[in-house]
Amino acid sequence: MTELRDIPTARPVGLTTLAFSTLGTVASLLLLCVLASAAPAAHAPDRAALARMDRVIRTGMDRSGMPGFAVAVVSGGDVVYARGYGDAREGARATAETPFMLGSASKSFTALAAMQLVDAGKLDLDAPARRYVREFRLADQRAADRITVRQVLQQTSGLPATAGGPVVRSAADGTALQALRELGDTKLATPPGTAFEYANANYILAGLIIERASGEPYAQYVQHHIFTPLGMRHSFVALDAAKHAGLATAHRYWFGLTVVHGPTFRAGIQSAGYLISSAQDMGRYLAVYLNHGVTANGQRIVSHQGLKTMLTPGRPGKMGPWSGHADARYAMGWYVGGPWSEPAQLHPGRAPDSSALMVMFPRRHLAVVTLTNAANELSVPHYPGSVDRVERNAVDALIGDPVETGTSLHRFYLYFDLIALALLAAMAWPVLRAARALRTRTRPRRRWLTAAGVLARTAGGVGLVAVPALAFGWRAAFLFQPDLSALFVLIGALLLVTAAVRLATLLQQASKSPQIGTTSRIVRAETAPTPASVAQ
Repeated sequence: MTELRDIPTARPVGLTTLAFSTLGTVASLLLLCVLASAAPAAHAPDRAALARMDRVIRTGMDRSGMPGFAVAVVSGGDVVYARGYGDAREGARATAETPFMLGSASKSFTALAAMQLVDAGKLDLDAPARRYVREFRLADQRAADRITVRQVLQQTSGLPATAGGPVVRSAADGTALQALRELGDTKLATPPGTAFEYANANYILAGLIIERASGEPYAQYVQHHIFTPLGMRHSFVALDAAKHAGLATAHRYWFGLTVVHGPTFRAGIQSAGYLISSAQDMGRYLAVYLNHGVTANGQRIVSHQGLKTMLTPGRPGKMGPWSGHADARYAMGWYVGGPWSEPAQLHPGRAPDSSALMVMFPRRHLAVVTLTNAANELSVPHYPGSVDRVERNAVDALIGDPVETGTSLHRFYLYFDLIALALLAAMAWPVLRAARALRTRTRPRRRWLTAAGVLARTAGGVGLVAVPALAFGWRAAFLFQPDLSALFVLIGALLLVTAAVRLATLLQQASKSPQIGTTSRIVRAETAPTPASVAQ
């Protein structure tokens, strides 16, 4: 408490002192004006922009069969718009408070947790990752020893993109450490620090680094140090709690049909993609970035320098088809660049049956997040996917960029289904012909050609059946691309069945050939004229 004796005694004020005081006040005001002009101006979207975004979302949902959607817009550090569309689950409409799976948008939370630990002096970005996670092993252990925490967060560790495939295969009921141990035979795609390559394994390792540096489980850390301080009451690290709060039922596409699935949740690897939040809460989260690390109630949760480091772009790379393969650089849990008319900081999130997109426009002091409970329609080169397009178009409409509708999901899958049926029919016809030949004991005209066909079909069938397993692992293939994986397996299986029936035909003819030859010789012997008959 301040007492009277702490107040300095007033002294007579001379003209010189008054002049200096006045000049100081004027200088301070000028400095404040300069700083205010240098700060990003908040461009709050007007009603026309919000109405345009609303129309684009509704149209996109109709064209894609998307069940539910939610969006939040942040301007000047405040959530100025938040609402839900469609259904969150049976009998319940989606709202701004409905929890959705975040997918890889979760990576930004992991990066933010890491920067909090840097601020606290518990984590060194330039220290080897193995200082914190001694169990981290690769095929080349000397290379693994050189990978730093910074490289892990910036996705420049050298771990290949496919490193996320085997991790997905085993982590359904396991832990992050069990998933990480699958990397023991992995070879680096590039030397550490030299190139960007997006790999989920980097952020699974980052989650373990946070656990070791903080002394808390990853989920507990995020709940206590991010969700709670930000007042994110509809955000969760546990599936049961999220379901109790109305978690949106997830969906995926099966040959064009929207099918209920999940939502998929992997507690062991949630640092790479399985946190849960609502549009309203994500708006609060993005507001912290626009407010330079300070929450709505004035609490600083990360230093200004830490946030700057986190958002500093690293090595160049390309984004996915949804962005038209736009140029971008990966910072830490954020891309910098994007497909819009001005630079953005963004991160998409693609879970097996849910999708998310969060974007910040620093020049406008504007941010937007979209969440939906459907994902993973067929992945085809140069086809961005209708779910991805709806999310991107919502942002396009908000900032006034051109909106491209493209082919609807229904039309795209109509083409795909017709092609799939034609391929299956073409593969089934040889099976029927081969079965008929086996049943009627029809002898092949050219055995060597039939044998060559058996070998070719066997090789092709094995190859097609193996493609999903080799690319992603069986579990991941049928989780992320169920219809395409099923088509590969069905065509491969038909080729193998045809080969098996053709082989049976060859073996049948081979087993009969000696008997036919012997019988013909007996018949010739019985009908051949004897010397006596010739004499007669």
